[in-house]
Order: sequence, then structure tokens, then C-alpha cells
Amino acid sequence: MKQKVNEDKAAIYLAVHHKEISEEIKKLSSVENFAGVLQAVVNQLRRLLDTGEFAKITRHIKYIGWIYKMGNEYIKYIIENLFVRSLEGLRKKCSPAQWQRIYTDIPKSFQVIYQAQNNFNQNR
Repeated sequence: MKQKVNEDKAAIYLAVHHKEISEEIKKLSSVENFAGVLQAVVNQLRRLLDTGEFAKITRHIKYIGWIYKMGNEYIKYIIENLFVRSLEGLRKKCSPAQWQRIYTDIPKSFQVIYQAQNNFNQNR
């Protein structure tokens, strides 16, 4: 059985694929703050949205999807409860057409989690 990706490996992968914020990721990872690493990625996605770089946004979201798929239980928990929840904030910053463009490209597993979270929040 393949070994699951842990927080350290995930942070290394994220630093490589998010060159603009790699130093911030390394610093947060060095103090074992994986939630902070994901928050840095979310902040980067918001900056990319402000500059209209949709291809980069969807590429980064797909990469987080790969880490989610390969990750251990903690990785999955943090991604579901921090990263996928942050998509609602991203949606609010988008026009409907922009959100549709992003949403159709995100991994199906994230779409399912996102819908479940939003259905739960609407029923509260």
C-alpha cells in the first residue's frame, strides 16, 4: 500500500507549486502549521482572482485536490475544513460567470464537499 502524504510532504509539494509564496509556506511548515500553509494558499488564490488569473486558480485548486486524494486523514480533515470552506469566500468575490468557470474545473470530490457544507449551512 502506498504511503499517504503527510503535512511535511504536502508543504514541500505546495512550496514547489506555489513559487510566489514558497518562503511563507516553508516558514509555516517549519513551525508545523499546516493550517497556516493552506491559509497562505487561499490568500494566494484571492490575489490571483483579483488579477483575473483563472488558469492559475484552477491549477492550484486541482493540485490541492491531488494532495487531498493522496493525503492522510489529518490532511483530508484540514483541507475539508479550511480549504474547501474558503471556496465560498472565493465564490462571493466572483461574478457568476467567473465562479462557474472556476467551479467546473475543481475536483469532483471538492464539489461534493462544498455542496454538503453549503447545504448544511443553509439549513441552520
